[in-house]
Amino acid sequence: MSGAIFGSFFNLCIYRLPRDISIVAPGSFCPNCGHKIRWYDNIPIISWTALFGRCRDCKEWITIRYIIIEILTGLLFLFLLKFCGLNRELFIWLFFFSLLLIISVIDIETFFVLDRVTYPGIIVGAVLSFLVWKPIEHIIGMLLGGGIIFLLVKLSPKLLGKEGMGEGDIEVAMLIGIFLGWKLMLSTLLISSIFGVVIGGGILLLTRRIGSHIPYVPYLAAGGFISWVFSQRIEAFFAL
Repeated sequence: MSGAIFGSFFNLCIYRLPRDISIVAPGSFCPNCGHKIRWYDNIPIISWTALFGRCRDCKEWITIRYIIIEILTGLLFLFLLKFCGLNRELFIWLFFFSLLLIISVIDIETFFVLDRVTYPGIIVGAVLSFLVWKPIEHIIGMLLGGGIIFLLVKLSPKLLGKEGMGEGDIEVAMLIGIFLGWKLMLSTLLISSIFGVVIGGGILLLTRRIGSHIPYVPYLAAGGFISWVFSQRIEAFFAL
């Protein structure tokens, strides 16, 4: 349940941060009519389901994204708890993957990556790299990930005739690199590129929107998560 509660807060961040609205005040309100949401209408998962996804006051539809994020965050927290156990590492990865989730959904909805979300994450990762991990590996991971995406951002207009990736993707790659290190950063880039071609390309074909932009951050986040889950095997591969 704690994961779903955090998911409710993440929904607040996803809606407010791109609109420059404080995440502290005012309290939760309907995005359609602006009415303050009562406490019993703000219970994660339960309230949205009980109201059939509609505001109690204006009866307008509230996007299904809210309940999806609450469920997804609950599952993410449960998985990380089972995977890490209750220790210091758990809180590090809860922070990291929660940040990636927020950034990914904002990118899907707005095609923007917010500096005020990525930069603090990079700073936290840099501090952790010195306090917890091997700093050289993680700093190289940050520079490698950011550098490769930077080259793609600069080269894509010349190769494709239009902008293929945004500068926000550079920041996200740096964030993933500083947390995961250079080995997992390489696997992240490989996995994300495969996802981008297969899933992103498939979506564009199905929607007949060939040539349209697709948000790339979710693929980077998914690649980072998969790389982290299989980190031991990836590390062993590089040790061969």
